[in-house]
Amino acid sequence: MKNLILVIITFSLSITAVSSEAAVERRKDQFGKDFGYYLYPIVGDIPGLGSAAGAGASVLNIGGNDVDFTGYAIDGDFEARGFALLDYHIVDKRLIFDFGYNDYLVAPSAFDRGIYSNPDDVIHPKAEGSYLLGQLTYTFDERRFELFARALTGRERILEVLDNDGVAFPGIDTDWENATNFSIGGSIDLTDDRLDPRHGWRFEFAAKLPHDAEPDESKFFVTDYNFSAFIPMRRWDTLAFNLYHSRSHVTREGETDFATLQATSGLNCDQYPVGVSRNNCLNTESKHLQRISANNRYGTASSLGGTQRMRAYDNYRFFASKVLFYGVEYRWNLTDERSPFDIFIAKGVRTGLQLAVFWERGMVAEKSSELFKDGLNSYGVGARLILSGVIIRLDIANGSEGATSQIFITYPWSMFSVDNPG
Repeated sequence: MKNLILVIITFSLSITAVSSEAAVERRKDQFGKDFGYYLYPIVGDIPGLGSAAGAGASVLNIGGNDVDFTGYAIDGDFEARGFALLDYHIVDKRLIFDFGYNDYLVAPSAFDRGIYSNPDDVIHPKAEGSYLLGQLTYTFDERRFELFARALTGRERILEVLDNDGVAFPGIDTDWENATNFSIGGSIDLTDDRLDPRHGWRFEFAAKLPHDAEPDESKFFVTDYNFSAFIPMRRWDTLAFNLYHSRSHVTREGETDFATLQATSGLNCDQYPVGVSRNNCLNTESKHLQRISANNRYGTASSLGGTQRMRAYDNYRFFASKVLFYGVEYRWNLTDERSPFDIFIAKGVRTGLQLAVFWERGMVAEKSSELFKDGLNSYGVGARLILSGVIIRLDIANGSEGATSQIFITYPWSMFSVDNPG
């Protein structure tokens, strides 16, 4: 916890040392007032989860205030439903409350730890669950300085574990597990706009605090640091940089003995007769338990891959106890305007169209001394529609394991996203 206390002290000192006079002037009001709504189909693919389709609806700046509401439902290779109420001002422009709910049924790709884990050596734990998330944010100076406290509470159970060929092994314990996680953090945002920055820099940090764990589970907390810089280019363009670091801090190691874990979290492979089925079950069980054992020894930092970082790879593709990432993106803004529109199913203000090219590099390791030894790259192109209150982006990325495409909300390099709530 010493590192966590040091981060909080450093952040507090930074706020006193950095005055608003050093900040770039905001291009527009940071508390939206333009009313808008969008009814939209959702058809997309999230690497590592699969493809799904459904519908969503968003209402922005309700009642002339800063409050937004979004709801969605999708079905396909995975199922998810949820809603979020954002930017409700308990104290006007000072204390803000966000609240959301999501439930899901997914069978994500679960890889081995490390940067060079075999992409074909994968299992798919099929899980269902739900969670509630609430956040209080204290903000001042046009949202340049913020501190937040976040709570996520939910439950989940694993229904079965599938191997890479889709063969299911349902012998696992299917009891519900309840968990509540707390995070604290903050940001210094000296950019010209929080939603669509083109000039300035931003520093964010978050600490996911230890939660009550079972006696055989590890107890650890995770610290995340995120720095972004935005350099204006030509008339409207932006050159964006991102540097991100995450690490776990184990305060109590959990059970790592394979036989003990097999008894408590195994797939009950003895139910199959001796032969191919049992061997396949034992192989899948081994990978499942090795993940649990490594997490109990080292803890697990925030992962790379998916919609935010290393976009050429599956969600949760690379993970270990230490994570380092850096990337660069050139954003070519085709327009810079405020164009109101009203087309029955959508009403709002379009503020820009954008193309982008990007390059990223990520590294993960169990020890800090090994973090810089190896890494992988991701690069690609993107297109974005910038509206009042929301950014819709399409990215196509390529890496050592092939190409992926994704449609998502908001810019990349976020500290929080709905597909990876943390």
